[in-house]
Amino acid sequence: MTPISKPSAPSGSNSKTTTMLSPQTTKQPPQRHGQPPHQQKLPLFWLMVLGLIVAIGPLSIDMYLPALPSMAKDFGVSTATISYSVPAYFAGLVVGQLIYGPLSDRIGRLKPLHFGMSLYVLASILCATTSNEYVLFAGRTLQALGACVGAVVTRAAIRDTLPPKQMAKAFSIIMLVMGLAPILAPSLGALFLKFFDWHVIFWFLASFGILSLILTKFFFKETLTEQNRSTRHFNTVFSQYFDLLKDPTFGYPAIGAGLLMGAMFVYISAAPQLLMDGYGLSESQFSLIFGMNAAGFIALSQVNQFLTNRFRLISLLRFGAMLQTVAAIGLLVLGLVYGLDAQLPLVLVCIFFCIAALGLTQPNASAIALTFQRHRAGMASALQGSLMFFVGIFGGVLLNLLPVNLVLQLGITMSILMCMGTFLVFKVDRNLNLDNME
Repeated sequence: MTPISKPSAPSGSNSKTTTMLSPQTTKQPPQRHGQPPHQQKLPLFWLMVLGLIVAIGPLSIDMYLPALPSMAKDFGVSTATISYSVPAYFAGLVVGQLIYGPLSDRIGRLKPLHFGMSLYVLASILCATTSNEYVLFAGRTLQALGACVGAVVTRAAIRDTLPPKQMAKAFSIIMLVMGLAPILAPSLGALFLKFFDWHVIFWFLASFGILSLILTKFFFKETLTEQNRSTRHFNTVFSQYFDLLKDPTFGYPAIGAGLLMGAMFVYISAAPQLLMDGYGLSESQFSLIFGMNAAGFIALSQVNQFLTNRFRLISLLRFGAMLQTVAAIGLLVLGLVYGLDAQLPLVLVCIFFCIAALGLTQPNASAIALTFQRHRAGMASALQGSLMFFVGIFGGVLLNLLPVNLVLQLGITMSILMCMGTFLVFKVDRNLNLDNME
């Protein structure tokens, strides 16, 4: 990794870029005068509130999973049929983010956030009260359409407010809250099922949505000033998204990070069958390993806060991408040579570094990708989030198409995604220095 040197502008910068990066008139929270932007104190409470809002997403995905068998029994269908509610939720996430992005650039961050959270609460109540599986599927899609506004708006609000180095630190803090949610959600759902039926899980999610609305009302102020709002017509949305992908300052880090994030989605898809069916682990052992990987992700994302004071964001991003790639190739070699006879500790070490290194790649890639998108931060945030789920769908399909042993399946899929992601990450200008960018 390359230590920070004297600030320099990105290669190929021009007057247009300079204008795009000019400071906003007002920001939330206010900056401290007399300090360089990257040394200003982070608004920790505000970031924790944003983290709680974003946590609705992973809570809604993971908390009801232990209830699928009992839900199937109540609806009189198979567990596989009820499981269709999971892709129904993911479909809502992809579509919803692409809608909220340009909308928040045009009317501000606050109104879409209020609408999305309200929709989420109503959809959760619908899921809690329905007795028809198709209504449940529709309710789950509506839940996702409401919940995804949190991810879009919080990333955009951080871009509105903070300079790049502070953005990377802020995303690390957000990931602390987001990382805890999938660790705690399945256990919390299982705990509810010991005393109540599955309906209570959705009532809890509705209550969490109401809490988010209250936090938004009192602690989230508009971050996008009137003069910085988009005036482009909505019929140009698709062309604007295409323009974003063609922009190398966004496309390389955003698509690269999406491919690297594929490690998480592929792991979630493959882990139950690999570890419980393939290696015979119990549910409690599986939960422990799942938690350890998530803890590694959280730990490195927090270490990243301190590393950004010493190293450039691009250096940290490249190092994390290489770490993920080496671990994925190690898993590939184990699958090729030993298959399911591979030593479980070695398999787990490779998986651990594939997941934990996301703590270095994701916050830094997000900061780099959003730095040059001041006037379309909402769209950039939305496209970045949707890319991750597109990669997750692609990785899941690829995983199931491979007629090989379970270790090799995971090794091949992860290696393809990690190598592609690392290639794009290394296409980002190595001289990019964002220290004094606003």
